[in-house]
Amino acid sequence: MTADVTSLSLPNRVVLLGLASLETDDETPAHAPAVRRACRDRADELAETVVGTLDEATVARSLNELDAAGHADRVDDGETSAVGKGRPTFVIDAPTDDVLDALAADDALADAAATVRGDD
Repeated sequence: MTADVTSLSLPNRVVLLGLASLETDDETPAHAPAVRRACRDRADELAETVVGTLDEATVARSLNELDAAGHADRVDDGETSAVGKGRPTFVIDAPTDDVLDALAADDALADAAATVRGDD
């Protein structure tokens, strides 16, 4: 992961924050629904930045994009969905503090990153 997350879309940065939040709670690797809940839990800190909520498809797409960009790692836990497809889980691809430092430098996410870190 690079320290510069400004090239990521806002939804991808929010999903990265949600994944970091789960990481601080030792709840990773995580499936897309768990990451979506973590993003929703950060909604208060993001109220002025993000309009609406991220749906599960957007979170799943963002996780795949973060994986492709080297910000997250896809983990195959061998679990399958009801239709037999894989259910990937994800972890961040850097120390959590590094991710939160990068997100804290982002004006749109600074308050939420501080809350995740416990600086509030």
